[in-house]
Amino acid sequence: MSIPNLLSVFRLLLIPVFLLVFFLMPEQSWLAGLVLVVSGASDVADGIIARKFNMVTQLGKVLDPAADKLTQAAVCIALCVRHRELILLTVIFVIKELCMLAGGCLLVKSGKKIRSSRWFGKLATVVLYAVMFLIIVIPGIPKWGLYLLCGISIGFVLFAFIMYIPEFLKIKKSEQ
Repeated sequence: MSIPNLLSVFRLLLIPVFLLVFFLMPEQSWLAGLVLVVSGASDVADGIIARKFNMVTQLGKVLDPAADKLTQAAVCIALCVRHRELILLTVIFVIKELCMLAGGCLLVKSGKKIRSSRWFGKLATVVLYAVMFLIIVIPGIPKWGLYLLCGISIGFVLFAFIMYIPEFLKIKKSEQ
């Protein structure tokens, strides 16, 4: 297995580690934040190594986004347990990702090639990770802060989703 794929598997293995630390050691929120940072850093390293050393594989094209989305979903849901104010963000994130998955399946079924993520998708991911990190490491964050951070994330997630619609339609209409 290639190094980038091993890093994706490592990120998948970090999900239960994050959940255990988050729920069993709430007074050590910095540690849960650190696990999230390590996960994000390994995601960046995975992408750089795969592209720079021509290690992009079909498995990696599935494993990397799966690790990303499962990590984001796990952290969002865990945060909802502690902060009900984040339920709307989590619901919007899940709906967006299910729509993206359904769209990707439709493209593959019709013989189209799925393109890699675009800048707006990466930006939404970075913002979501930053917001989740802040909420984790600032356990006493006031409600207005939660609502503000939640609103910012929702804005970027919706922006990315809206920007992906014409991309999907362009691929759907293209000849291969």
